[in-house]
Amino acid sequence: MFYKNKLTTKETKEQTLVFDMFSSPVQTEQDDSVLKFNLTDECYNFRTESGALLNGYGFEDFSCPLNKSDLLTEEKVNIRGNEISQLWDFVWYDKDNNENKYYSMYFNDESKVCYDNMFGSRPTTLIINTNFTETPIGIKYKLDGIDSMIFSGEGDNLKVVQGQNQFTSETAPKMISICSHYSKLFAITAEARGRLVYSDNLNVLEWSDELTKNLDFSDERGNLTKIVSFNDYLYIFREYGITKISQYSSGDEFSISHLYQSDSYIYPNSIAQAGDKLFFLEKSGLKYFNGSTVKNIDIEEIKLLSAENLNCVAQSFEGKYFLACKINFSDDENVGCENSSQGYINNALIIYDDRTEHVDIVRGVDIRKMLALNNPYKSKFIACFYNDNKAKLGQLCLKGKCFTQPLLSKWKSVETDFGFQGKNKRVRSFLIKTLAPCSVKFISDKEEKTFEISASSKVQEIRTNVYGYQFSVEITSINQEIAKISNFVLNLGVEI
Repeated sequence: MFYKNKLTTKETKEQTLVFDMFSSPVQTEQDDSVLKFNLTDECYNFRTESGALLNGYGFEDFSCPLNKSDLLTEEKVNIRGNEISQLWDFVWYDKDNNENKYYSMYFNDESKVCYDNMFGSRPTTLIINTNFTETPIGIKYKLDGIDSMIFSGEGDNLKVVQGQNQFTSETAPKMISICSHYSKLFAITAEARGRLVYSDNLNVLEWSDELTKNLDFSDERGNLTKIVSFNDYLYIFREYGITKISQYSSGDEFSISHLYQSDSYIYPNSIAQAGDKLFFLEKSGLKYFNGSTVKNIDIEEIKLLSAENLNCVAQSFEGKYFLACKINFSDDENVGCENSSQGYINNALIIYDDRTEHVDIVRGVDIRKMLALNNPYKSKFIACFYNDNKAKLGQLCLKGKCFTQPLLSKWKSVETDFGFQGKNKRVRSFLIKTLAPCSVKFISDKEEKTFEISASSKVQEIRTNVYGYQFSVEITSINQEIAKISNFVLNLGVEI
């Protein structure tokens, strides 16, 4: 007699999982096993605010129109020198032609301040010869009603530039920050970082110890680092706090209010105004100041920062706060500047939109300084760099590369059981729409598989057959000038 051999097979049910949260913040602390399946563990060099993965930010050669009547045709701005260490913008009213002229300026390794007209002929770079031994500060100022630039630093006397005219002071102190406010001129000097220097004489060329007075700030908030005129008041940023200065109607009487004391160091180069807020970074996190109080900006990406970011710099542009900094990505990738034989100082650019609270991260750019060139004709956001790109000026673009070097783009999900704890699962296939080639990797506790996806304007279905309990999904792209990755859907089989 023969008996049928009965085989027991586990029943499965089909599940469809839609990845519609590419824009979710990076998760830095939570236990992956309890997170939703489509949240972000790591993301850089993609723009994600729309919910899709779009071509990321990058930098290309700085270029400008040659005249205001043709703003579409641009020509590369030629750079003088082998290293750029500072950037400024300058608007000068040309009385003869009754128009404003807009200049981009930089300091190079030849100790020259170089400048170019943004909307005019540039047969050669204009220069201001100096003897500064370190990068000077440069401040826009009106001296006797004329648009001017003040330059102050080690190795040379204070200089004032007015168009083609230059003036020098042998008595003015070396300054690290200066600001005019109503009828007085205020400054922080390099020699006395605990005092605010001021004078009724608004001509900084005539400044001397005899013509200036001091306000002493010797307390636990530390040295003075930056003066800001904001919301009709004068604020002093200090190493560990913010102080407000109010002047009475006459004389030298001031009201001094200590508005904020920090428990960690405030990075002075991170201070940037965007709208009605002053943003800044301190070791404990990103903050903003509204003129009266300081509030935390609770974004997960800030928790990725290295312990020390003394070389961080910031700038605001079009409602966004740009922070060049150093991030510990804690992976095996080397992206952009991280491959440099010279090393790197900064390796990331965090872009925070104050309106939407969305964050994008550019990885692989070693930014030294940034500058927003705002004008009525064609605004630009430019940067100079350390090491490999130190002789270049770059403008922000959406081409996902740093000059000619493509930047690897990556999005990785959290590790998850897809909400089916303790169940065996099989990713049978996935749907995807991508306008540029990309790679999709599935990583489970059982196996790992990578699929190369070609560009197409149509939704593609890819058979996968990946088995396991816990999964993460990783999408990478290197050719992202026209990237748009969306319609990402997993077809899952779950044993029941």
